[in-house]
Amino acid sequence: MSRPSRNTDKLLLKAGRKLLPETGICGLSQRRVSAEAGVNPGMFYFNFKTKQKFAQLVLQDIYEEFFKNFTVEVCGENVSPQERLRRALVALARFVRDNRKLFVMMIHDVIEGDAEAIRFSGDNLPRHLQVIAGLIHECQKRGVLKEMPLPCAMSFLAGSVIMPIIALGLTEKASARKAFAVTLKQAEPLLASDAMIEARAELALKALS
Repeated sequence: MSRPSRNTDKLLLKAGRKLLPETGICGLSQRRVSAEAGVNPGMFYFNFKTKQKFAQLVLQDIYEEFFKNFTVEVCGENVSPQERLRRALVALARFVRDNRKLFVMMIHDVIEGDAEAIRFSGDNLPRHLQVIAGLIHECQKRGVLKEMPLPCAMSFLAGSVIMPIIALGLTEKASARKAFAVTLKQAEPLLASDAMIEARAELALKALS
């Protein structure tokens, strides 16, 4: 039997990208992905065998796109480590903002003990966190950031720049009417706009300088 066109693979992966932020891995089904892609459910098994393998490919593809752009942001000749750190924080915050529904569902899946969510997080979270840790260490060596344990500095910076966006995503998922004493519509630009991400990154770095 001849192998189906790779267009089927692409349709299924595209459907997975659309559905995962709504369902997470735990709530994803082969039949729903196939229906969203408009293909025979048998093609899902033919191409990917299991839901876990499929989710792994979708998530890894999303992450690799981010990490490629993230690497570009933190590189550059004649750029100070402090500026590279600022760029790294902003790039990570923008990624979280643009994918906050997926982040919320991944947090849910990890808490629920989903093996694929745990494996993916364990394999990939250290990659960008190690880059940020290295930049903080370099800034500390040059005396532009206060000396403190790396976990303390990293948690402070992440808490300042990124956690407000995750909190917004959790509030949206809970269908709450307000977030941080304002409506969700008002909270969106105050927490997740490019301008506010940049402002929080600047303030956080100044606080540690």
